[in-house]
Amino acid sequence: MSQFSRDFIVGIDVASEFSYVAMLDPDGNLIRKAFRIDHTPNGFQYLLQIQKKEEERLNSKPIYFVESTGIYHLPLFFFLRSNDLKGFVLNPLCVHSTKNSNVRKVKNDKKDAEAIARLVQREDVKVSLVPEPQILSLRMLVREYFALADNLTDCKLRFSNDLHLVFPGFKQVFKDPFSAAALAVLEEYPSLHSLQSADLDKLTGVVAKAARRSFTWAKEKLVKLFDYASIADSIGLSSILMEGKLRIQIQTIQSIASSMAKLETAIRQQVESNAFPKEVRDNIELLDTMHGVGFISVVTLLAEIGDFSKFTSAKALAAFFGIDPTVKESGKFKGDRIQMSKRGTKLGRRVLYTIALASIRRNKKGDSINPILRAYYESKTASKKKKVALVAVMHKLIHYFFAVLRNLTNVVRPKTIGLIT
Repeated sequence: MSQFSRDFIVGIDVASEFSYVAMLDPDGNLIRKAFRIDHTPNGFQYLLQIQKKEEERLNSKPIYFVESTGIYHLPLFFFLRSNDLKGFVLNPLCVHSTKNSNVRKVKNDKKDAEAIARLVQREDVKVSLVPEPQILSLRMLVREYFALADNLTDCKLRFSNDLHLVFPGFKQVFKDPFSAAALAVLEEYPSLHSLQSADLDKLTGVVAKAARRSFTWAKEKLVKLFDYASIADSIGLSSILMEGKLRIQIQTIQSIASSMAKLETAIRQQVESNAFPKEVRDNIELLDTMHGVGFISVVTLLAEIGDFSKFTSAKALAAFFGIDPTVKESGKFKGDRIQMSKRGTKLGRRVLYTIALASIRRNKKGDSINPILRAYYESKTASKKKKVALVAVMHKLIHYFFAVLRNLTNVVRPKTIGLIT
């Protein structure tokens, strides 16, 4: 039975510029026909007027429910919160199944609003709260950060391919074509043909300064590069247009990297501000002490989680990240190819995967970043595929994070303690 079965329920089907509202009394009767409100101050006030009239008649406070629609439902929820009204968000998967339960194929916003209200009043469905504005804005910042990171990766890939055509041999001299020294050369001479006219001593000084290395080191690099330039006519693509393209790509890469640095600064400032929830800041500090976990990764995980108190177990947290197993059974058939559900937060799952990879790798000296997780990973690879073992590490991390956030205990270094089994 639903926990809201005897409440005054308001179901809202949200669109980008307007919504349809359906109201049910505690007995499950539709109070009035579903009506439309615009997402304007007048529209919200109209909703408030109708709600107050019905609230006085029923002598019951309304509870609002909407289907998660990305960002469109947020202005409405901020308005409800400012008027001390209770509201919850429903998972679209639950709502979708209810909308299609009728034999007749009827689909419109009025029916959808009523379906949302009846679903909540009849079924014990999972609901969630809209995060605090500080957490919500933090979530937007980290998502923008990773969007820029993806753009940067794409730009670097295109740049690397073009560089191979215009400047063959460059990667043999500069292993990292995006290092300060490499970009200092390419900004001035983006091809083998243009390098032929360069002043070696002058360019050596520029490279040494950019790389913060000795003049001798820089000259050795450039001598090798000039050797390639001497045979440019036979191995390189000569094109002024391609040289211009490389220059534009360099500017784009530097611009995106600069924007990412500014975003990271903004994220740190928000976390450290007095307006930011202290509980979330403490959780960030707790998880940030773990080997293989960076500040941006921790902030992203906690921003995606939002209200940690809604999770009662590590399994529930694993399902939120979409790494819970899918079970396929029908009659006598039992599927043996178990896969991740991949529901929930895609960005959170991506960050969790990155943390798992970082935790099992070794540093330049050959030492494990996280000896406990490395040993756990190797024990799994003895009988399972590497990707399966990596998912097991992700599950182990989820249990670890859940225990730390539940108990609010400091991270103990992995050399002295193991993770939860």
